[in-house]
Amino acid sequence: MPYRHAWMFIVALIVATVFAFQRSYFTVLSTASPGFHAHGITASLWMLLLLVQSWTPQRGLIAVHRTLGLATFVAIPLFAAGAMGVIHSMAAGTLGGNPFYALWGARLAFIDAVAFGALLYAAGMALRHRHDVRLHAGYMLSTALPLVSPVLGRVLAQTVPGFVVRGPQDFPIFGWSAQCANLCAGIVALWLWRRDPRAGRPWAVAAAVIAVQIVGFETLAKSPSWIAAFLTTAGLPLTWLMLFGLMAGSVAVALGWTCPARRDNRSAILA
Repeated sequence: MPYRHAWMFIVALIVATVFAFQRSYFTVLSTASPGFHAHGITASLWMLLLLVQSWTPQRGLIAVHRTLGLATFVAIPLFAAGAMGVIHSMAAGTLGGNPFYALWGARLAFIDAVAFGALLYAAGMALRHRHDVRLHAGYMLSTALPLVSPVLGRVLAQTVPGFVVRGPQDFPIFGWSAQCANLCAGIVALWLWRRDPRAGRPWAVAAAVIAVQIVGFETLAKSPSWIAAFLTTAGLPLTWLMLFGLMAGSVAVALGWTCPARRDNRSAILA
């Protein structure tokens, strides 16, 4: 089976997530917005599903892998809905005078919006190539890369000298952490692509997406038109945005499942 140690990366990502968002989310659960709760819960569920799904094939538990794989049809739409929730919360925080989001809300939302589309594409392609072990696993695992940037960026901002944000006076330097995290994720994607170019298509796509995030963070995400569109989301009902995410996620997994690629019997894993 490919990516034999991928489950270890997912475990590390989960631990890093708890550390990264301890101060901004986990210790202030009672005051967090509904949008942040939706994102936190659905992203956590998706990471746990990725962990189990990357571990079971390595232990020969193919039947369990197939059964739990059906949860993708629920988990991806929910994750997409949660992604819309966090964008709405950042926009509301920006309009509400939150000093961090006043600086970075629109630019972080750009990264999240690009990641939203990339994750749905990768999930759909993973289902489309469900009969090809390497492509299926690559596309599915690549959905974790959009989570690296927000997690690693906050880890850097809490631990690495020169990047540490101790208070509002340090908010302007957070962008360096975000971009370094994007760069690290991009390097990982390129490395995974180069080690297996023939089956590395998922990682080539992920690397291209990260490149768009890096460049867009410094250009389009600072444009008046993007900022205006971002702030507009704060005035929309949260339920509408989450419903849009739910529908987009449902369409992505439905298209992936109903439009399978040609089956390769040498690497079939799912019936």
